[in-house]
Order: sequence, then structure tokens, then C-alpha cells
Amino acid sequence: MKKFLKHIILLFAIFCTLIPAYADDKEKLWDDLQERAIDEYQRKEHEEAVRTQAKALKLAEEIFGPEDLKVAESLDNLAIYSQSIGDYAGAEKFYERALAIMEKKLPPSDHYLAIFSEYVAEFYARIGKKDKEKELRERAKKIRASEAQRLE
Repeated sequence: MKKFLKHIILLFAIFCTLIPAYADDKEKLWDDLQERAIDEYQRKEHEEAVRTQAKALKLAEEIFGPEDLKVAESLDNLAIYSQSIGDYAGAEKFYERALAIMEKKLPPSDHYLAIFSEYVAEFYARIGKKDKEKELRERAKKIRASEAQRLE
């Protein structure tokens, strides 16, 4: 019985040492997919970039959780690539979700949140959604005012 228990403990110890390596491999795969999508986009292989980035997004959600900033990064890239194939509805959905994650994860006066809000506002300007553009520009303005006040 003691020998059996020792084997179980040994197997458990081996398993526990493999888990971080497996997670590191998955994160490396996510990084590789992100890079591959960028390369495809730069080579004007837009549909392939969308497919690759969708895989990266799915993996990011699995590794980091659905509301992680790395998921927001994947969503931002996917929005860019979706625009390149004319999928503005998809791009809008991805930008909105990325923005929601950032608003949840970053402090309300975070400089990057203001920058990303303005970036998404530019998207809305390009597709003619002036109300959404105005809303995001106002949000960015408030964030910048809050940031300035915090720094005083």
C-alpha cells in the first residue's frame, strides 16, 4: 500500500511540473499565431489573417480567460483584419468587446484607455456612425481630464 501511495505521489509531482510547461507552450503558440496573422495581413492575405487571428483569440480566451487584456489585444487585431475584408459589423463587435475588457481591467483614468477609445472612435468615423464616434471621443476626453487631475 505504501509503495502504491508513493507512486501516486510521484505521478502527481511529475504532472504538476508539466502543467507550467504546457501553459508556456500554449502562450508561445498564441504569440506565434499573433505574429503569423500580422505577417499575413502585411502580405495582404487578409482572409487568412482573419482566420489565424480568430484561432489566436480562441487560444487567448482559453489560456488567459475571456476578460484578460491579452484577449483584448487579440480582439483589436481581429477587428483590424476584419475591416480589411469589409466585415465592419464583425470589426465593430470585436472593438466593442475589447473596449469593454479594457474598461473593466484598467483604471478609469488610464492613458491607454483614452487612446483606445479615440482609436475606436476613428473606426466609427470611417463607417459613418457619428453618434458612436462622438460618444467615444467624449469618453476619451473625460479620461484625459481625470488623468490630468490625478497627476496634479
